[in-house]
Amino acid sequence: MSPVYMDPFHVILTQSEEISDAMDLIRYGDFDGAVAILKKAKKSTERSYEVYYLLGIAYKLKGDIGEAIANFTSATHEDAFFIPAFFERASCYLIREQFRQAVFDYDRVILIDTNFIPAYNNRAYARIRNYGEQSKPVYQLKFAREDLLKAMQIAQSRGEDRRFETYFNLALIDLFQSEYAKAAASLDTAISSNSSSSKAYYFRGAARFLNRDYELAETDFLKAESLGFKHPNTPEFLKIIELVEAHKRKIKDE
Repeated sequence: MSPVYMDPFHVILTQSEEISDAMDLIRYGDFDGAVAILKKAKKSTERSYEVYYLLGIAYKLKGDIGEAIANFTSATHEDAFFIPAFFERASCYLIREQFRQAVFDYDRVILIDTNFIPAYNNRAYARIRNYGEQSKPVYQLKFAREDLLKAMQIAQSRGEDRRFETYFNLALIDLFQSEYAKAAASLDTAISSNSSSSKAYYFRGAARFLNRDYELAETDFLKAESLGFKHPNTPEFLKIIELVEAHKRKIKDE
């Protein structure tokens, strides 16, 4: 899945024409142009951590994850309480599939702000992805579920709508633990908050398939494909469903 992404610019408080120009260049995809401006701006602003942060954003969007991490790290050195830099560095570690490092950065975000919901959602995702790489993998899922329940609790206390990421990640945990009906129910909620998510239909199809709800599973697999989600397992799922349905028809006709 794609972890929760927050607006990278609303946290910038520096008021200068060059910073504004750099953010516009990032928005329009001219990452090299933004980098050139920001490297000069480091020398002329008191809020250098924001410049390093924007450099990290530019490099991340450019695909240079190493430079992105280096600049987010510089931002955290300049301001050890600047949450966006830790959050974005964690997302870079997720891209690199360095899940332990990602969890460590999300830990830092939550230490600074215990009500920062995206960090709970993303830390849960990192723990789910890290499942199986630990000597006691069941704890990865246990802690991930606790993160998601905490995210739900905070959202409910604020009167916020249910978040797609929370219920999608919860469904992944249920799938790992062979709780297929529960996984499908969590994905029902996720889809109700974002009906255009192709991957959600695929995973609900998988949950329904494993729960032997073949007709509903087929509908979900076809919906996922119509929305552009191409998974190598889909043809095999559909082939098995067709064989099952053919067998049912044969029994009925006998």
